[in-house]
Amino acid sequence: MDGLSDMDGSDSMSEFLIPDEERAMEIFRQIRWSEGVYCPGCRSFNVYNRGFQGKTRRYSCKKCELNFSDLTGSIFENKKLPMGEMLYILINLDKKSINRLSDELGHKWESVYRLSKEFKENLSEKSKDLILPEE
Repeated sequence: MDGLSDMDGSDSMSEFLIPDEERAMEIFRQIRWSEGVYCPGCRSFNVYNRGFQGKTRRYSCKKCELNFSDLTGSIFENKKLPMGEMLYILINLDKKSINRLSDELGHKWESVYRLSKEFKENLSEKSKDLILPEE
């Protein structure tokens, strides 16, 4: 695969591209660890790589001894859908309906709805934390 693939190769599905898992995790890691891998517990950069568990990298903190992964503390932690599909849903939250996303991905409406609701709530909470400077 070239990093992006359509679901079944049909022309009707060629309008959307979903990153394969390896590429999706690579994109996520680049964003998540843009300043370097740090412990989500104590914020120390003194961590070591413990290798992979599936597509997810595992780490240990040398300071507080917390074991964590790429997904620990993120909106993707403990989700069952593949990362590529979750990124696709996140990117298309405001562009496509839940029905359309669930049809395109072949998942139950309830699963896609629950995930998109969590994403929206999380993004809404994060935007409330932003303080715009007064001019």
